[in-house]
Amino acid sequence: MSKNFLLIVEGAVTEKSILKSILKKCDVEVFDSGRIDLKANVNEVFADLYYTSKKDKIFLVQGPRNRIHDWLKQIKLNEEDFELFFKEIEGKFAGIFIIFDVDHTMNDDLEEMFQKYNDETGNGLLLLSSPCIEVMAETGRTEPLRCNHLREYKTELNTRFNLAGYESAVKYIINNFDKLSLYYIDKNTQESGLLDVMQHPQFVLTKINELNERRHISKDSNPVFYRYFTTVLYVCIAYINGLVKDFDNVQKVREWFLKNDD
Repeated sequence: MSKNFLLIVEGAVTEKSILKSILKKCDVEVFDSGRIDLKANVNEVFADLYYTSKKDKIFLVQGPRNRIHDWLKQIKLNEEDFELFFKEIEGKFAGIFIIFDVDHTMNDDLEEMFQKYNDETGNGLLLLSSPCIEVMAETGRTEPLRCNHLREYKTELNTRFNLAGYESAVKYIINNFDKLSLYYIDKNTQESGLLDVMQHPQFVLTKINELNERRHISKDSNPVFYRYFTTVLYVCIAYINGLVKDFDNVQKVREWFLKNDD
C-alpha cells in the first residue's frame, strides 16, 4: 500500500525545484499543492491523496508564511485555524517535514518553532539549513559570514559558482545532491556522535543557537554573524525511502546516497 508524505517548504521556487528534481530518483509521485491556506478545505487541497497509486505520493506545499517569525506570529493570531489544519491532516501522512532557512531568525523563535514541530509523525519535524538551503552547495566553509540580508550571501555564492562555470548554486545542488548530502551526513554525524539521522535536526538547532550571533547595531544595521554552516535536508529523503527504521541508521543512509551518487 502506498504512503503519503507532506513537505512544507519556505519558498515557492528554490526548495521546490530542488526537491522535485531529487524526488524523481525515488520512484514516487510528486504533487505541487501550492501554498497552505488555513481557510481552505484540506480534502480539496490534497485531493490527490484519495486516488489509488502503487507509488508513494509526496505533496510539496509552501508554508502559510515564508519566515519562521511570521509563522509563529500567525499562530498567535489564528491559533484555532492552525490547530484545525493540522488536526484535519492528522493520519493522512506517514511523515510531515517543515523545511526552512535559518535566515535572520532569532534564537527564541527557532526554539519555539522546534518545540511545536519536532515529530514527523505528529505536526511535523522542522529541518533547518544555516544560513539557507543554498549552503548545501558550499562544503567545507569555516570562515564566518556577516550579512545584513541573506541575499548578500546568495548573490556572493552564485557569483562564485558562475565564475566556476555553473549556472547557479541551486543548479549545482540539484546536479550533485547525493554527493553533497553525504558530506553533510558525515559532518553532522561526526560533530554530534549521533548514529540516528532523525536526531540530527535537534543537534543542528542547538549548534545554530550556540554559534550564530545576531546583533542590533542601528536601525539600518542588524547583521547576523553566521559561524555554523549546515543542512539536514537529507533527513526527509532518508525517511521517505524507509532508511531510518533502525536506530543506528547512518550507515544505511550513507549507502543509499553513495549508490545514487554513482
